Amino acid sequence: MTSRLKSAILRHTDSIKRSNLSGIKDTIRSRVTTANHDNGYGSNEFIHLNFYDDDNYLSIVQCINGGYHITEDMLKFMLDYNDCLQKHIDNLKSCSKKSKSRVKAQSTLSSYHTTRAAQLKTICAPLLEAEYLQARHDAIQNAIDECRTELNRIYSKGSSNSSPKHNRTDYMIDSFEAASSVLLKLSEKIDKLKEQKTKEDAALLQAKILCENLSYTHGVKESKTEKANNSRKKHEQKLKEIENDIARFEDEYEHEKKTYRVEARRIYEKCRVLEEKRLELIGDTLMKFIKAAYSSKNSTQQRTIYEELQSYLKDERDITKDLEFWAQTYGVYDSTTSLSTETNQNDDAHDDDEPSSADTTTSSTKTKSKKNQK
Repeated sequence: MTSRLKSAILRHTDSIKRSNLSGIKDTIRSRVTTANHDNGYGSNEFIHLNFYDDDNYLSIVQCINGGYHITEDMLKFMLDYNDCLQKHIDNLKSCSKKSKSRVKAQSTLSSYHTTRAAQLKTICAPLLEAEYLQARHDAIQNAIDECRTELNRIYSKGSSNSSPKHNRTDYMIDSFEAASSVLLKLSEKIDKLKEQKTKEDAALLQAKILCENLSYTHGVKESKTEKANNSRKKHEQKLKEIENDIARFEDEYEHEKKTYRVEARRIYEKCRVLEEKRLELIGDTLMKFIKAAYSSKNSTQQRTIYEELQSYLKDERDITKDLEFWAQTYGVYDSTTSLSTETNQNDDAHDDDEPSSADTTTSSTKTKSKKNQK
């Protein structure tokens, strides 16, 4: 008999509690299930049961073993997040590459000089963004790998169909079972005595019925009546002995239960240390994830790209230079009528003179140029 599966630890408190234990458990669990819908904490087979009763110590064992799947769920989320991030990185690179090809293929009649360079500079920005996003992706992957390495160290995998279990699981179960072995033996003795008591109760009842029937029957030999009375007394004595044995073993059981409680608590504290480490592993991994995914470093890098682009567009892009570059390239440039020359002549004009139509046009062009630069 495998004691882990057939353990009867702490079942014998009194007959009323034992007979109604199943019904009480069902009532508690149904109420807990209903109540826990409100706070988001679901029910389970051990919730709100006494840790020291029956084989409820298995709750901490299952808690530790189940921690593997909880941690795996967290890692799967991070992997999914990284997959999305990698797709975004790849899309940024693809977007930049395609856009750069389109700009290079543009007609040189319409696309030229500093404005063209500004387009190319801006189009390359997603590559810079992809670089720091890739660094974020790699940092998250490192956190995942570190956590999984530790997880595989703590939890061992058996056959392909079995779930991973903590490498201290067997030790903890053996410790609990060793601590409860005396209780188990006492429990089995009490069970057997109660079975004997049930039989003796039935035998005594039959003996009493026989004695009563003989007392109302005329002509019964005295020896037969005496034999029936002796049998009744024998069953009464046997029943009393059984009841005394039950009481004695139940007293021993109650005393041993206190000893078991102390030892079970000591073993639980060892399990608690293991569970603490598992929770720390989850917490540390989550901190690494949010630091890589959402720290201010990311916004700083994005701000740097913005400021560099803004500075470049402000300082390097020049509409006047572009227009003169086009004029020089296609043979219509005239230094005496270039935009820069006209601008200087307008600056030297008398303030009291009314601007001519040519001056108005030049001034308008200058104003628009400055606005565009801004």
